[in-house]
Amino acid sequence: MINIGLKTFKKIINSNKHTKAVAVKVKKGLIRAIGTNEPRELYNLSSFYPSIQEYYGQTKDIIGGKDPLFSILLPTYNTPELFLRECIESIIIQSYPKWELCIADDDSTDKNVVKIIEEYIKKDSRIKLIKRVKNGHISEATNSALGIATGDFVALMDHDDVLWPNALFEIANVIRKNKSVDFVYSDEDKIDGSGKIHSYPFLKPDFSPEFLESCNYITHFSCMRMSIIKKVGGLRKGYEGAQDWDLFIRISEITNNFIHIPKILYSWRIHEASTASSTDAKPYVYEAQKKLLVDHIERTGMKGVVETGIIPQHRTIKYEIEKGNDLTVVVFISDLLKTKRLINSLNEYKPGVNYALLYCYSIDISKDEQSGITKIIKNLQNQKFMKISQDDKYHESFGGISTDSILYIEDNVTVVVDNWAKIFLADSQRPGVGVVGPVLLDVSKNMIISAGVGVGYGKNGFLDMLAGMPFDDPHYSRGLYAKSRRNVTAVNPSVFAVKKEVFMSVTGKTKNINNIIDKSEKMIEQGYRNIYTPYVQFVTNEIRENNIISPTLIKYEDKFLNPNFNHDNGRMEVRP
Repeated sequence: MINIGLKTFKKIINSNKHTKAVAVKVKKGLIRAIGTNEPRELYNLSSFYPSIQEYYGQTKDIIGGKDPLFSILLPTYNTPELFLRECIESIIIQSYPKWELCIADDDSTDKNVVKIIEEYIKKDSRIKLIKRVKNGHISEATNSALGIATGDFVALMDHDDVLWPNALFEIANVIRKNKSVDFVYSDEDKIDGSGKIHSYPFLKPDFSPEFLESCNYITHFSCMRMSIIKKVGGLRKGYEGAQDWDLFIRISEITNNFIHIPKILYSWRIHEASTASSTDAKPYVYEAQKKLLVDHIERTGMKGVVETGIIPQHRTIKYEIEKGNDLTVVVFISDLLKTKRLINSLNEYKPGVNYALLYCYSIDISKDEQSGITKIIKNLQNQKFMKISQDDKYHESFGGISTDSILYIEDNVTVVVDNWAKIFLADSQRPGVGVVGPVLLDVSKNMIISAGVGVGYGKNGFLDMLAGMPFDDPHYSRGLYAKSRRNVTAVNPSVFAVKKEVFMSVTGKTKNINNIIDKSEKMIEQGYRNIYTPYVQFVTNEIRENNIISPTLIKYEDKFLNPNFNHDNGRMEVRP
């Protein structure tokens, strides 16, 4: 094994295009999407990249036998020389030295690939090679690499990508502090074919089971315990194009010991044939995605169907109702005209289930006005009116409800999709789920008003996420956050679904225990998963501000939003 010194590192920095490009301090330069003229947000690469002094200190920060050995699995096939060399060199210059690079060449027809690998093997004994005599594609090739791995943890890498020099050091640090961790992953960005231009920083949340069921948001850099990957049987043939997602889903079924490092440690290369460029480069991905999610449903015993997601390149699970159509829709009346507009929308769009209605109001409405509202309801029974106080609207109205699940709607919104009640009910019934909220859009349906609530954001300690951003935003990560079913800390107070027993059992931190944002956070602390679903869509002209907020929330670090996001707004921009 070799230990790279300071002079060697400086030499590599000056000679290697990737490391030289990354090491340069970026002073608020405009990062542009590769191959387009569309501007991307500013981000400072130097905040993630170690200085030479930090790097050199990391090389000496070794405990010895207690530190994990990492096996990096690298399948190769006809890899262009530039990509292959930059990939291997990015591993060689890792500040953390306890690694082995396990390469499986998948019977490349370009014989120069093996020659290049053998050249590096002569220079560094930590590099291993197995030559496959028959092409088996990425899953079989990766498993061949796994077969020669001896490490405590296994990391996956593509043959045309690059690691940042502190990647293994950062993961080793996590493992040192968390002995039971089974899976570690980091943030990432993308580089162009020459390795000079960085774009699309993808800042990820902490482990989000619902997000993982919607898309492979984990991707790179991912590192998992050797015993875990062997327990699930490695990668599976027949899932090519989605093989990593299939592996991560299977691992998530047997452990939830995932830790996310909020630092960019991996650069995914964009070129003509890469998945990073376009899923269309590999059309068989779609079938593999559907297959792995169907398998997931069957293994876990859940009920659901796999459908095309809002993002056409993604497949997603639509869960089925398992405990009966037992739902009360609570409508909070503030204005009769608004209430009528809401009720009309509930009738216009199919709910998917039968439900009872409970009207709650903190203003006086006459019997004639109640009758007027009732007349616009079709085929619904058990309609009741209840006068409540504005400050206690949740508990007063929820306390007398007999159904297991509740859907609360304020009359400042209207629904615009079919099966709204069915989707809400199916998600809220699932084990471990707390509160479920929809995407709120403006009346034109083009702009987002709320895609979940970020806690610890803004002056009041919470903000509607992606407010003011287009729902069809082409931005790489904002598109995923907006159009994927995922976990959130809190939901907007205007619309939410929840199991009655869960809601009534959670006591908030504030004096007013009915602050839904506060109660959402409390649900997270008690082990529940709150969900944002873009598959239920409401529109509105207004959002009522919830002014009751606990001072503790302002300091709260929302684990479902990356800490490197700008906390002054909810646009998921990289912090300046």
